[in-house]
Amino acid sequence: MRLKNRILGIAPTIFVVASCAKAQPGGSSNGDDAGPGADASCGNLCDQDGDGVPDSKDQCPFTPPGAMVNMVGCADSQLTATLEPTFPPYGLTWTPTGDLGRAGGLTWTYVGIQRKDLFHIDWVVCDDPATPCGVSLDGPIDVPAENWAFSAADSVLANGKLVFTNTTHILLADSTTPTLSGRLTLTIVDSSDVAIHFADMAMLGVTGRTGMYGAEILGTGFKVVALAEVKDTVTSTFTPYLDYYDAAPTPTAGGGVSTSFGGSFYDK
Repeated sequence: MRLKNRILGIAPTIFVVASCAKAQPGGSSNGDDAGPGADASCGNLCDQDGDGVPDSKDQCPFTPPGAMVNMVGCADSQLTATLEPTFPPYGLTWTPTGDLGRAGGLTWTYVGIQRKDLFHIDWVVCDDPATPCGVSLDGPIDVPAENWAFSAADSVLANGKLVFTNTTHILLADSTTPTLSGRLTLTIVDSSDVAIHFADMAMLGVTGRTGMYGAEILGTGFKVVALAEVKDTVTSTFTPYLDYYDAAPTPTAGGGVSTSFGGSFYDK
């Protein structure tokens, strides 16, 4: 039998998916991973799908011929991207600097990713259903218009630029609440400062929770810069939202600001 390629490394912690059941020809399942033409004479060394992983350890029988597999015998096509529940994942080091609402924005630097035998690692924006993703200058993020919405006109996904917009209000000392346009701009680069492409979830092949856009991380590190701004009603220029709030005549310094922004990791 011809051995297929294998990805070297340590087995990942979570890779088992429904599509990798110990299926038998004709749809039966008995958990012994026997494939077409099973031959018990090979004992513990049986490898009926020829992927280089013994049947006793193979979690994905009937791997397509020639497909690269991970340490438990699963090919890319046999797996589904799964939310990574821990942070920081993959043994990486995460360093945050700056501020989302100040000049220069917020920088998140990720280094030392241990990919092991993962086929894909994807970083997805605004994917936490428990936390609204937006900005408000008049209290909590509590209306849909304050949530970030993708701006196709401002984004350049192929160059690693992703832009969202929203509408909020600011509570002033005279009790008025003028309407403000908001903007969140994100850029993403690899460890060599080369732009990483953003893409929608369908292109990534990921089913997220609330996230709609993200980027596949191919190397061992990356950097995200995020800046949230509001448009000055007098000058019509965008200003970092905290700078704008501090300069405005508000009843309580910093008391009316709410913001949320984050990213999730998916892998397979």
